[in-house]
Amino acid sequence: MPTTRPQTIALAGVGDLGKYTCEELLASPRFSVIVLSRGKQKEKWFTERQIRVYTTDYTVPSLLSILETTSTTTLISFINDPTPGYVTTHTALLTACQQSHSCKRLIPSEWIGDSETYPLKPDYYATSREPFRNTLRAQKEIEWTLFNVGWLMDYFLPARKTWMKPVPGKFPVDLEGWSALVRGSGEEVQSWTYGRDGGGGVVALCGADEWVG
Repeated sequence: MPTTRPQTIALAGVGDLGKYTCEELLASPRFSVIVLSRGKQKEKWFTERQIRVYTTDYTVPSLLSILETTSTTTLISFINDPTPGYVTTHTALLTACQQSHSCKRLIPSEWIGDSETYPLKPDYYATSREPFRNTLRAQKEIEWTLFNVGWLMDYFLPARKTWMKPVPGKFPVDLEGWSALVRGSGEEVQSWTYGRDGGGGVVALCGADEWVG
């Protein structure tokens, strides 16, 4: 019986949240995973899991070479740049996909926020995410989607049980300092997502036959 070759999924700028997606991809026989990074030194976390890491300067020629060499089908970004430099980097990611023979899907780095109800929140989205969203909307060659997970449950966990590092002063609960930050009236409804569930959702999306715009 013929076997189906796993699809290669490329993850750019993998940090804490991206590690969950890496692990969920590794757990699926349908996919193999590679990581794109500016750093030449490979992190122990990746080498321990035998994840191939490719060094790139995030120019189109560099990105395209990697996508073509690895036959990548989907490119996922975790590059969290709050400046207009986000647009430059992600435009290069998109252009590389457009020029690639195999990579025709892109998930840009959004992850936090609510892009449907509050597309310009946090405030820096107005000068970083929204301009690139307009670029995505104007093209037809590449399938794309925005993935928002909201607040992560992982920040309620002690450091030894999560990949997410504490963010005192930003996340409502500071486990180390035994303090809590109440925003608004304290009565507003909030949603929480487990980081690994978010990674599993990305894997399911990669396996979908079609992304509905």
